[in-house]
Amino acid sequence: MSKGFKLLRLEYLFTVLIPLFIAIYLNGYDIIDNIQIIGGFAFWAITGNTLNDFKDMDNPDDQETQERVEGYSKKEIAVLSIGSFILGSALFYYPILDNYILLFYVSATALMVVLYCLFLKPLLGINWILLGISHIWFPYFIIKLNISNSNILFPPLELFEWFFLVSASLVALSGNIIHEVIDNDAITKLSNRSQQIIIWGVSLVAIIFSIFSIISFPQELFLFTPALIIPLGVIYMARSKENLPYNATSIKDIGIIIGNLLLAFVIIILI
Repeated sequence: MSKGFKLLRLEYLFTVLIPLFIAIYLNGYDIIDNIQIIGGFAFWAITGNTLNDFKDMDNPDDQETQERVEGYSKKEIAVLSIGSFILGSALFYYPILDNYILLFYVSATALMVVLYCLFLKPLLGINWILLGISHIWFPYFIIKLNISNSNILFPPLELFEWFFLVSASLVALSGNIIHEVIDNDAITKLSNRSQQIIIWGVSLVAIIFSIFSIISFPQELFLFTPALIIPLGVIYMARSKENLPYNATSIKDIGIIIGNLLLAFVIIILI
């Protein structure tokens, strides 16, 4: 396989596919009816990955990015990003024709991803909100609107769906924060103690809320329980403020593997 495929970072697709697949599962939808939405987000995930590299390749201290883009120019990375964006956008065309409300969510998601990758990633707090909305909440709404064909801007949600979205957002935030620590991103502007407090705080809230969700909806026990793996692992990695996992790419690799295992788990229960 060409080493250029590393630029796509397909191993990160789980971050966009899991929310989509769970939306399909919780609502009893057919995956084939949503295949264009799934494909569109998959291409846009590649857009986000390549945009990050386009931005980060100017940083000589980002060794991981430098190794990945070695031998490629910014123009070539930009071509990959634009190409994947166009392909993803084309897949949203027919769903939007069927329901024009989708245009709002799809456009807003694209705008948030571009703003995050190029400008807002260093802004602590704002970056977390953008990621949560663009990777979890809006994709979930798009799946519901794609099938229901409702003209209501905000699709009605059952109580267990609210629980899932909040739980998923907290778990994803816990994982993203430790990812920022490893990559020396926005959160590392704070002191080690502050970083540890935030990591522990978010992770503990994620665990407590997930446990409460399991108690409230025991029929979905197998859906909420695996999510506990992530915040528990994050707390362990941040157990000491003196030994936060800066530049620990091996830990990030394990996190990516676990994310893909969770993706496989969701696909199995969906099938």
